[in-house]
Amino acid sequence: MMLLALLACKTDQEFAEIRLDAIAVVLGDFDNVGDTLTALDIATQEYDGFIVQATYEPDDDRTVRDFGGPSVEGLFTGTDENGQLQVSAFNAVFVNSGTRGLGAFRYNNQLEPDDSLLLDTDAMDHACNFATGGGTLVVSDWAYELVEYCWPDALELFGDDTVPDAAQAGIAGDVLADVKGDKLIEALGATVNLAYDYTAWSVIESVGTGTEVLLSGNVDYQPSADQLPETLTGAPLLVRFVAGRGQVVYSTFHFSAQNPQVTQSLLLEGVEGLTEGSGDDESDEAAPAAAAKTEAGGA
Repeated sequence: MMLLALLACKTDQEFAEIRLDAIAVVLGDFDNVGDTLTALDIATQEYDGFIVQATYEPDDDRTVRDFGGPSVEGLFTGTDENGQLQVSAFNAVFVNSGTRGLGAFRYNNQLEPDDSLLLDTDAMDHACNFATGGGTLVVSDWAYELVEYCWPDALELFGDDTVPDAAQAGIAGDVLADVKGDKLIEALGATVNLAYDYTAWSVIESVGTGTEVLLSGNVDYQPSADQLPETLTGAPLLVRFVAGRGQVVYSTFHFSAQNPQVTQSLLLEGVEGLTEGSGDDESDEAAPAAAAKTEAGGA
């Protein structure tokens, strides 16, 4: 497997023994990978990262989210009682699409800036260092700015790399994806249907050296509001790459929009070290006590 070959600093045995048993999930407005992890009996600690309200909670009409628990700002900048970064308590972090602070502006006609994390170089650097230091970072759709900031050469996304949200050009609909890699093909078959539930998903045009494409397909996108839709052939849809001693997995789609069995297979076979029934109960307690010691204000 390509990812194994890239991990020159690790033996196959060492890589096979990676355990993801302390997992943080950043809640976002558009994706909800935590439900799948729960279904797989994988324990997690949730961090509030909502921009406004979750689209998967239609009965919730609040315009500002604040459940009073640990926040995404605290995860990447807050410290625990020993002065250690909160993120250091985990060996995997899942960042859902629709996590605040990683875009140009809030949606639902709210035009306030939403780039607080992008402008916080400490927060972004801590996220980068988490992965390069051996952590696993799994990111979906609109949260791509985190990947682009840390590893600009790993992906070539549509649009101007210096402009937040520029890659959000994909058109909603189903995409028939080609499946790569023996493990994924065994789990899903040679092709799998992916649902893109919202227009303006983030389009990858190509990948850099060392980035492994797990799913690819022909996608429709609209370059700009005054241009007609176009089709990109063989676009990467799910990718992963080695970052230092860790790994990064990025999906252009929302995990929660897929057939549950498909999502489970994508996570178990696409994220090295993730196993059903894993997750330490300590991950439920790793962050709340530290949340009060954040160095950046968060919801």
